Amino acid sequence: MVVATITSEADDYAMKVVERLRHAGLSVEADLRNEKINYKVREHSVTKVPVILVCGKREAEEQTVNMRRLGSQNQTPMALEEAIAALVDEATPPDLKRRKAL
Repeated sequence: MVVATITSEADDYAMKVVERLRHAGLSVEADLRNEKINYKVREHSVTKVPVILVCGKREAEEQTVNMRRLGSQNQTPMALEEAIAALVDEATPPDLKRRKAL
């Protein structure tokens, strides 16, 4: 997945998000380039990145992210902790989920 920023004001928060996602065992990259967010989303969609987390100044203040999935035009605002939990659950293979349930 990719964590992309809307403005440079959110760069520090985006790096915090990347660090938290990596700590949770997920594969993630940061896109802090000074480009328009639509350009970044289009570019990552073309390269088939399954999840793009968008961070701006408001998201940094509220400790949230906007999640955009490949093939969808919609963004889902989520609390950072909620997004991490959902992504970890989604990335966990079904056989490991069954083991944890036992």
